[in-house]
Amino acid sequence: MADSDGDVLAQLGGRSPRRLLEDLSNLGKTLAANDRPRPELELHLSSGTMLRGRIVEVADGGGGAVVSLLVGGSLRAPTVSFVRVDQIAAVTVIDASLLVRSPVPDAPVPGKLELARMLAAHASTLAASVGRALPIELPAELDDDGRRAIGLLIPVLVEVLSAIAADPMGKDALSAIQAIEVHAGGSAEVARPDPRRVVVHAPRLLGEQFTAATLRTELEKVL
Repeated sequence: MADSDGDVLAQLGGRSPRRLLEDLSNLGKTLAANDRPRPELELHLSSGTMLRGRIVEVADGGGGAVVSLLVGGSLRAPTVSFVRVDQIAAVTVIDASLLVRSPVPDAPVPGKLELARMLAAHASTLAASVGRALPIELPAELDDDGRRAIGLLIPVLVEVLSAIAADPMGKDALSAIQAIEVHAGGSAEVARPDPRRVVVHAPRLLGEQFTAATLRTELEKVL
């Protein structure tokens, strides 16, 4: 077994069928929004029946949670099975690496110079919004996935900071910040380790990327 396979198996852990299906449903929505196929599953029911398809959603119905599974058809005329979660004895995930290493975005990997140019291009926009220079600092060393993640985050980060600065209270809150540090991390996080710096972790995985709305929410929590 390859080391990468072992890493996936070591990180899987155990989850209840409902928790697993909810996680895969959320990931599936992100994948679908990026024109990529939803996770493929096999549902083993307590009756002995097995259903195979791509997860669509988990929702609370009148009789309990129900998972919808795309089992055939087309996008215009899909064939969908609706299964009560409490009738599921086991779930097989066809590509279990999605649970620990969800697909990275399809965006090309920017080089160090390209990232530097991107920051320079956005610096004047951000300075005009905030009323002064607000440096965005990157780590000295980044791998391909890290550079891709940060390259995707920077335009969203500048957009959100500019929107916050457009509000007088937001602009005042930003006045105490001397720099924004951006790191590539496993999940989307924002922290303020000291009063003068904000640290934003750009998630490497497609299913965990910040949107403008979620990033603004997290930034406003620490400002």
